[in-house]
Amino acid sequence: MDARGQRGDEMRPVTVLFADIVGSTRLGEKLGADEVKALVGEFVTRMSRTVEDFGGVVQAYMGDGICAYFGVPAAHEDDPERAARAALRIVEMAATYAAEVEEAWGIQGFDVRVGLNSGPAAVGAVGRNFEQLVALGDTTNVAARLQSAAEPGTIAVGPGAAARLAELFVLEPLGEIAVKGRDGPVRASRLVGPRPVSEPRPPTPLVGRDHQLGRIEACGTDLEAGRGQILLFVGEAGLGKTRMLSELRSRVGDRATWLDGRCVSYGAGVPYGPFVDALRTWLGLADGDAELAVRTKLRARAGALLGATHEQLLPYLGLMLGVRLDPETEREFLPLSADELADRMRGAYVAWAEALASTRPLALTIDDLHWADRTTRELAERLVALTDRSAILLATALRPDPASEGWTFRLNVQAVFAHRAIEVPLPPLSAEASRELVDALVPPGLIGDAVRGEIVDKAEGNPLFVEELLRAILGAGGDRRRTWTLTAGVAADLPPALESLLVARIDRLGTGPRRLAQVAAIVGREFPVAVATSVAGSADPDGDLAALLRAEIVREVQRFPELVCAFRHGLLQEAALSTLTSTTLRELYGRVGHLMEERLAGRLDESAEQLAFYFYRSNKQGRGLGYLERAAGRSADPAHALELLRRGEKVAERMQDADARSRIAAKIEGLGPPT
Repeated sequence: MDARGQRGDEMRPVTVLFADIVGSTRLGEKLGADEVKALVGEFVTRMSRTVEDFGGVVQAYMGDGICAYFGVPAAHEDDPERAARAALRIVEMAATYAAEVEEAWGIQGFDVRVGLNSGPAAVGAVGRNFEQLVALGDTTNVAARLQSAAEPGTIAVGPGAAARLAELFVLEPLGEIAVKGRDGPVRASRLVGPRPVSEPRPPTPLVGRDHQLGRIEACGTDLEAGRGQILLFVGEAGLGKTRMLSELRSRVGDRATWLDGRCVSYGAGVPYGPFVDALRTWLGLADGDAELAVRTKLRARAGALLGATHEQLLPYLGLMLGVRLDPETEREFLPLSADELADRMRGAYVAWAEALASTRPLALTIDDLHWADRTTRELAERLVALTDRSAILLATALRPDPASEGWTFRLNVQAVFAHRAIEVPLPPLSAEASRELVDALVPPGLIGDAVRGEIVDKAEGNPLFVEELLRAILGAGGDRRRTWTLTAGVAADLPPALESLLVARIDRLGTGPRRLAQVAAIVGREFPVAVATSVAGSADPDGDLAALLRAEIVREVQRFPELVCAFRHGLLQEAALSTLTSTTLRELYGRVGHLMEERLAGRLDESAEQLAFYFYRSNKQGRGLGYLERAAGRSADPAHALELLRRGEKVAERMQDADARSRIAAKIEGLGPPT
């Protein structure tokens, strides 16, 4: 961290988007320079707004193109998806803009080409008078080359992004392309568009959730009998909330009219987003339907359902769908304030849902409610009142995020509608259930018992973590272990999806708490708070620690004889480590080592292995080597002593210290052959 309290250089998971206009030269042949600038400038502005709509930042303007980052300055767990949707919208906008250009000037060929790639990048500030953040490295270089190699009107995707997008989007192979400065070519794909909803991901095997399934069955029985309910699946990311909604549908769906909605993290600009999705599904609307088709289907189907009240209600449902029914109706909206208009829209939606539930029980599910905006939360609260008089099930899935609109919804439901609410917590799986999940996901004999056990230990009961760790292992060739299976306490090679998810949690912290989390990760999974705050140089140590506790990044382990905390999940610790550059890691390990050396001055022999851990990862490797030999010399277990000396041998080789290598070799020989 620099003197102004800003972040220094970091390693981060980033998705980089390059977009470049095609055909601007043709414009220059027929138009004046000022007109070309206005035309190109307007489209570049539209591209920039699109990037920002999806939570990205434009890092640079390059004549008639842009370079944008998703994941800088803060990561989101779905940065590749955000970038892909932004890219698709840019290509769509280019087609519309090209038609306007051709109609106005008869100039053809206006288009855009886009390159996308995801992966790790070194992020830091450059420049003197006007500093800006840049993401440098192979990820950025590949994205730039993909853009230049893409055909006009298409999006070329690198392997890092393709791996993250394959489940949500249709990708077509493009073969391999050469990248300047790279020894080998890069495998590229073309991003076609979102996968059809009819191609759902195969469900994860469901284990260890017998209690939750019992609640689902009871819920289905009550709904069939006409009893209104609010169902809340609550749990951290990866614990299976979406999976439980899917299970709810498979067990209850044939007893009700079933409509789904999902909040998205980048959907703040779409009022009532998940509820609009549910209405569109019921109307049978598809993406891209013309406004006339939307109006016709709304009048035909909703009009028949609502009966005599349809004339009063349809205009407001039309507003939610983004269509105007007729000019006369539009004039009626003019005297209304924004609040009055919003209230009438919510009232119309509730009336539609109530009418629907009067014909057959209605199940309306909202996934990822923690991403809800205020409008979505307010409509959800209006719908809750229906459960007292209609056969409606409002089923939601949300994370325990006290700052979210979803959590506000949960609290309001508990306060007023507790008699209708069923909360189903999703705790981590037991070790036995996690092993059962691994066995269900991997054919027998594909991985060994040791790797299976390590996956269970690392995942700590999180089904998503089990899946992603397994995917990483299988992608690396079964028992051929990745970095995270080799090195405890060193910055991990986390599977990309988990890295984005966990780094995003840490990025939501303020500067002080985030810095404290990074330093605490150096100290260990469990850490004395005084050590972490001292090395972090916290200006407000109590406030920074409180922020980590509230965000459930760490938990308190003990207060006496000193305050000790621990990361709630080992992979959270590894995610915090993954954001630090190798230079910063070495510097921090050294500072922690020296401070721990002072604290343990009276018992250095018994603490030698712990001190070696810090020093041989720092710039003081010689000091680490000394503590490794010291720890080996006092170990009563020959096998453990040999392990420590073998580690010391590697340190001596890195230091190119021939004397140390000879000394350690003699000690290893003195232990005799391994038993």
